[in-house]
Amino acid sequence: MDTQIFTDLFILVADSQIQRTIETLLTHRRAALNIREISYEVQRHPRQDPGCRTQSVALVETIRLSHGKVIVVFDFEGCGENRLDAHELEDHLEQELQGRGWEPDRVAYIVIDPELEAWAFGAAPGHLRRAVGWTGTETIQEWLVSNGHWALDTPKPRNPKAALESLLLRSQRTRSARVYEELARRVSLARCQDRAFQKFCATLQRWFPAE
Repeated sequence: MDTQIFTDLFILVADSQIQRTIETLLTHRRAALNIREISYEVQRHPRQDPGCRTQSVALVETIRLSHGKVIVVFDFEGCGENRLDAHELEDHLEQELQGRGWEPDRVAYIVIDPELEAWAFGAAPGHLRRAVGWTGTETIQEWLVSNGHWALDTPKPRNPKAALESLLLRSQRTRSARVYEELARRVSLARCQDRAFQKFCATLQRWFPAE
């Protein structure tokens, strides 16, 4: 690999919520991630999810010599893909970069299906209550079930983003990056069974194992 590389990891993300989540995980949750300390840069794409899907390949070409590894993270919902599912889209984009000469396993795409908010529901109930300012007498799950956001036989709401926004509205809070930082500090990395979240953690552990 080229000796000019000076930053371990470049991460391209779709929005400020994903950015704050990942920065918090890398800064404050390294022990839980079971990775060593790394140097990294996080950049938001101005065209958000569609931009990450259609323009990331060209963008990461510009940092090939300066960064060791690359992760691109965006939501499947709203990215504009209508032929492939999230997993197939990841494979397609990774293979496109390999076709341009990138070494295998130097770039990873994390396509969250449907949205980042799916990760939020991997937090323990108490942590989720604190993050959204919940003061209701019902549990969050009970309230979401009664308001049509969560089916009893499913592990998380069918539309996590709408569910989280409803919780914040109920608590008179805004959907800010700070809420996502709080969740990222508290989410259980073992509890969250979301496929994209597991791929994100496994990729970091493979690339930057704890020393």
